[in-house]
Amino acid sequence: MPKWGLTMEEGTLVSWMVEVGDTIEPGMQLAEVETDKIVNVMEATFSGVLLKKVADEGDVLPVSALLGVIGDGSTSEADIEAFIANFGSEAPAEAAAVDAPVAAAAPGGIYEITMPKWGLTMEEGTLVKWMVETGAKVEPGMELAEVETDKIVNVLENMHSGVMRRIVAEEGDVLPVGALLGIIAEEGISDADIDAYLAGGGAASAEESACSTPAEEPVVETAAPAEQLVPIAGMRAAIAKTVSTSWSNIPHYMVTVAIDMGKADALARSMKEADTKVSINDLIIKAAAVAIQKYPLLNASYADKNITMHRDVNMAVAIGLDEGVVMPVINNCQSLSLPEIGVKSRELVALAKDGKLGKAEMSGGTIAISNMGMLGVESFVAIVPPTMSAILAIGTVKEEAVVRGGKIEVAKMMRITISADHRVHDGAYAAKFLAELRGILEAPEILSN
Repeated sequence: MPKWGLTMEEGTLVSWMVEVGDTIEPGMQLAEVETDKIVNVMEATFSGVLLKKVADEGDVLPVSALLGVIGDGSTSEADIEAFIANFGSEAPAEAAAVDAPVAAAAPGGIYEITMPKWGLTMEEGTLVKWMVETGAKVEPGMELAEVETDKIVNVLENMHSGVMRRIVAEEGDVLPVGALLGIIAEEGISDADIDAYLAGGGAASAEESACSTPAEEPVVETAAPAEQLVPIAGMRAAIAKTVSTSWSNIPHYMVTVAIDMGKADALARSMKEADTKVSINDLIIKAAAVAIQKYPLLNASYADKNITMHRDVNMAVAIGLDEGVVMPVINNCQSLSLPEIGVKSRELVALAKDGKLGKAEMSGGTIAISNMGMLGVESFVAIVPPTMSAILAIGTVKEEAVVRGGKIEVAKMMRITISADHRVHDGAYAAKFLAELRGILEAPEILSN
């Protein structure tokens, strides 16, 4: 079982993609593995023959658990069984290497970025590309670099808050597992402190010093807790990490607007009668993509004192599951027709419910939408996802009394609240965008063209 990401502790073997007796080559797809409701494909890293499947489809197994055996085609059944029986006999040393963190903590707020060990057979990796520069502020979960192992490129993620202070390894370097790639340090750490740390041998030296003078841990008797503690794991842990990072690092502001959805609702119904399934959410996605053409900062993001302007409107759509919320992406919404957005939306919902969302569906979002109207929620505030600058929170469509020309009328009203990153744009800009969005939805004929 591979370890994809710093927080991954276990995975589900969804399906085998090869059979016993198949010839295996590096890069061949072996199996689908589900982690936090995201299905990844596990690829082979060496040649041989699939001799035996140890894990069954549907098994939930910890990182490094044995899934199958690849070897020489002439290997006897007795040798295979002996290998399986002895697998993990060197677990203490091997497991420590596999589970080694990407950045090793050091005294004084200095953190090493080291070559990770992805997989039991990995001994070295190639630093393909740095994704941050010296001086950049980094947060847990941020992508630091691309690392190639056996022709498979993985993304190295950060696990500490601080500043990227030193880039030690250069792009193209082939380095062994554990090799120093760079240094992250907390605010206030001087260059002299980092130089002294490196001169002293880094984390390895600090660990040897700590091991030479072990401290006795006091024995503390504790009473049984009155409450039950439920560990956070899987999708819930991933959500907790994401929203904590977003809420802590993005200065949010919110703006709400009320929209008459009478004509939009009628358009959706008429398209449905014509056998074209389109939801209110699909209408809002298309309308937002159109409005963004006039207000492109809503489709931008903040990164290291720069604003990244995205060309395509890639809408991340919140889908609620029993375990939590996932946000797959509809790409190029500005170029898709309303019916095409409807088809893509239904495809993503089906994949989410079946636990079949992969990296392709979960990556590249530039703006997000969360709709709780079907739950009867009138309005709410959403948290801006990382790498984006805005999310639209959609309330229910309900009949309300409104005053028009001095007369009370009944209208189908809906409220949209935008949560946005104040570093990228301001409340007035978002208000103008919402006014444009309201104008499109209240005269939605343009969306069906």
